Amino acid sequence: MFPVGIEKDIVTVTSETGQVEHVDVIETLTFLADNSCSYQNKKLIIKDPSSDYNPSPEELPQFMNLIKLLLEKVFSQIALVVSKQFHYGLGRMTEAFSETEKGQFRVFYDEQEAREWLSI
Repeated sequence: MFPVGIEKDIVTVTSETGQVEHVDVIETLTFLADNSCSYQNKKLIIKDPSSDYNPSPEELPQFMNLIKLLLEKVFSQIALVVSKQFHYGLGRMTEAFSETEKGQFRVFYDEQEAREWLSI
């Protein structure tokens, strides 16, 4: 599981550099969903500085479904900050899939731009 922090109205998750396993990603997102009462009325920023996360076609829907669940039940906004083009593409697919009436998901290359979108 990745470290989870809280800064005012924002929950931060920062992935590790290097090889990141799908199970770690899912464990972290599931932890956030299971502890949703601790994060109500907050926004989430997920920072992936330079991991080698590469979900399989079977694993990707699990990631997207958890993001959608977090938007519907916990966070009003989720920003994903990435450094790799491949991850940006995954983020764009997640944007399209996770659209809900309750929350928004966006992917960014720049953390400052993500924070501005989150209005923090």
